[in-house]
Formats: sequence, C-alpha cells, structure tokens
Amino acid sequence: MTDQLKSIASVLLLSTGLLLSSMNAAQAEGPRCAKPVFYAQTLNHKKEVEICIDTPYVSYSFGKTGTTNKEMDITVPAASTTYAYQINQVISIQEFTVRNGETRYQVSAGSNDEGEPVASLYVFKGAPDTGKLLAEIKLDPHTVVNNISHALADDEVAQADGF
Repeated sequence: MTDQLKSIASVLLLSTGLLLSSMNAAQAEGPRCAKPVFYAQTLNHKKEVEICIDTPYVSYSFGKTGTTNKEMDITVPAASTTYAYQINQVISIQEFTVRNGETRYQVSAGSNDEGEPVASLYVFKGAPDTGKLLAEIKLDPHTVVNNISHALADDEVAQADGF
C-alpha cells in the first residue's frame, strides 16, 4: 500500500471512529427525527441544530436544546439542498447546505489538519463562496451525528460540485 493510500485509510478509519463515538455522545439529546442527516449542539450545549430527510423534503431546525419550538424551523424541497465532501491527506470535511431563498444554512463536520474533530454552522446571504457570512457558530464535535453521505442522492439531494 502506498503512503498516500495509508494516509487516506487512516483518515477514513479516524472519521469512522469519530462518527461512532460522536453518535454515542449525542444519544442523550440527539436527533428526534426518523431520518437524521446531521445533528449537533453548540459548544455550550444550550442550542442545537438538526437536519432531517422526509423525502421529498428536508427540514432544518435551530434553537434551544431539548425544546420542540425552535428559533428557526423550516422545511424545503430536497432539491434546495446539497452535500459535499473534502477528503485528502490533511483534512476530512463533510458539508450539508440548506437553501431557503437567499439564505443558506451550512453545517460542516470532520477533522482539521491536526486530525482534531471540528464542527460548525454557517449562515450566508447568497452563495457561501460569494455571499455574505451572517453567522458562524462553533459546534461541539462530540455531539455530532453526521449522516452526510452519497446515500443522500437516493433522497433527491444533489452533490455539490466541490469546495
């Protein structure tokens, strides 16, 4: 096995391990929908973000942890969402974006160039690469439930061209 393949294999194993440990950590609160795409709590655990599939729709909610009425609770057609991956020898990041008019809600989770877990929520007016960043909220990577995968294509979610 080449060094590059070994590095990729290590990143994938680390990502899988992080996902499994994160899923266990998040079970106390965790997602409350039948088909979660993403769930995480803010660093102080006072708020949570949850994205769920209910084909042909995707729901996005953000608000106080454990409450049913959230500050933001929207449902959009699956065609208004995308997912993306970036995996190389240095980092591994998965992203999911929900588009609601001009506003885009983007969650990301993975590992940084030091191999440490990271997770964030970004809110943009316009496209993430050209629009205005309205908010960046750091999420506790130990509460992340990340089901962002190619299987989302089965639920009419398009893969973004890349990032």
